[in-house]
Amino acid sequence: MFALVLTVCYLGGGCDDMVVDAFDTVQECHIAMRQQGLHQAGCYPIEEFIDGDWIPAHSHADF
Repeated sequence: MFALVLTVCYLGGGCDDMVVDAFDTVQECHIAMRQQGLHQAGCYPIEEFIDGDWIPAHSHADF
């Protein structure tokens, strides 16, 4: 399973990761990301997200 994760960074500093939804396949996750217009989001295996084994974004880039 895959989680659609949106990282929100605040003007005052700090960031939070928000799980938007969960999907059975990465393809379903990518389709939902495009449909919702979430260009700054990502699809991650739920096990890695829950266990904290993934590394969230630590820098900001303008696209």
